Amino acid sequence: MLNETARALLVSDDVSAVGSFVPRGGVTYVDKWIALAGLFALLMLNIALPVWKISTVPIRGLFAGALLVALGALYPAHAARAVRENGQLLGLVAGLALIGIFVSAVNGLAPGVITQAVIEMHLQAAVMIMVAFIVAYICGARACMLAIIGAIALSGLTAMLQAVGIDAAWDIRHWLAGLQNQEVVLESGKNRPLGLSFSPIQLATQLCLAFAVYAAVRDKQRQHPNGVVGADPAVFPALLVFAAVAVACGTRSPILGALLFFAFYAAQRRGTWLSFLIMLGGLTVYLLGPMLLDMIQSTQPRLVETDDKSATGRMSLFTFGLILFRDNPLGYGLEFSPTDHWTDYWHYLYTLPSAVVVQTQELHNYALNMLNTYGIGLLLLVPTIFGLLRRGKASLLFFIPYVVHIAFHNSGPLWNDMIIWFVVAAISVAGQNLPVDQRHEHAGAHGRRRQYSHRSGPHPRPYPG
Repeated sequence: MLNETARALLVSDDVSAVGSFVPRGGVTYVDKWIALAGLFALLMLNIALPVWKISTVPIRGLFAGALLVALGALYPAHAARAVRENGQLLGLVAGLALIGIFVSAVNGLAPGVITQAVIEMHLQAAVMIMVAFIVAYICGARACMLAIIGAIALSGLTAMLQAVGIDAAWDIRHWLAGLQNQEVVLESGKNRPLGLSFSPIQLATQLCLAFAVYAAVRDKQRQHPNGVVGADPAVFPALLVFAAVAVACGTRSPILGALLFFAFYAAQRRGTWLSFLIMLGGLTVYLLGPMLLDMIQSTQPRLVETDDKSATGRMSLFTFGLILFRDNPLGYGLEFSPTDHWTDYWHYLYTLPSAVVVQTQELHNYALNMLNTYGIGLLLLVPTIFGLLRRGKASLLFFIPYVVHIAFHNSGPLWNDMIIWFVVAAISVAGQNLPVDQRHEHAGAHGRRRQYSHRSGPHPRPYPG
């Protein structure tokens, strides 16, 4: 017999619903646990084994496809709803695929190479989106949020253990690297903590997404009928944990993103406790700042260095990306790699700071990677992109750390990041199906209260985050 808390977690269709244990839509508790277990397994494959393959086929893609077939067969209504209510998002993926195929063909890529790229970049993303939303409809936002945070937390905890020199944590990561034929990168003779993730940068990307789903889902849970919501006291400790793991993996951009987020959040969500925290934080930095800086410099000097090659070479990479786009605005296709072109532009770049990075490094900028891959054809999709962003504007604030991070690295939607679709699905379903008492509140704020059945309640359109 499932305990009361576990049953509430899985039956709830909203993060704030912890009370009714009546299954909905013919979905049993066992169904919910199985769906959630499949979601967690898929998350772990994306985090720890993203390039584990059978021949040239990613195992995470095979597992996602099998999971989609099983979910579609068992829950055809949920699958149909996922297609119907997320047609705009799936259309965006399809549009990018068509543009990518056209641009790749113009650049002379072989049909087999194009097909492989479309499968790995676009078809795999579409499958992940479908799985993410079907499971979110079945299990609810809270369960999906906790699954995402739990999977990423395992990687973050492992990174913390690696940072303090626990050999077992490194042994696990080396074993995962062996499965994928991946070499764990050494920096200055010492491993840079990366947890269970493929790289420290991927771990940082996942940390940003874990924070976004946690804060955004809670924000929707706390919405009042009049739309006004105050500052969430849980945001500040979540940011502290987020920053601590970012320090452990030696990645600077998430910390910058967290600071910017907090500034915007404090300005938007004014409150007595928030003002107190800001004053307390300022006093702590003033009193303990020198000691904390010495500690960081002694453990992770990369965090406070601004003259290392990675930092000084960013402008050279950015300039290189702009030049590449200027000379071929149509785009380079789905196999775009800037290191294939540096010899043609070395006479422009060699005088720039740490220009040598263009010979071996990607552009480290999500927008420039997308522009040079798909070219000006992206303009065709701008209305769709803005439509999705407008529908999700209530949750965009919580993606500030993520946006800052991908502006400095090679990650982002449809570019080395599949986990974002699970985050979007969890945020989308949050608040769609409120518990009975909250439904009455919302109805009472706008007129006559309406009675809803847990089994036959309405299913409004999603609100993608």
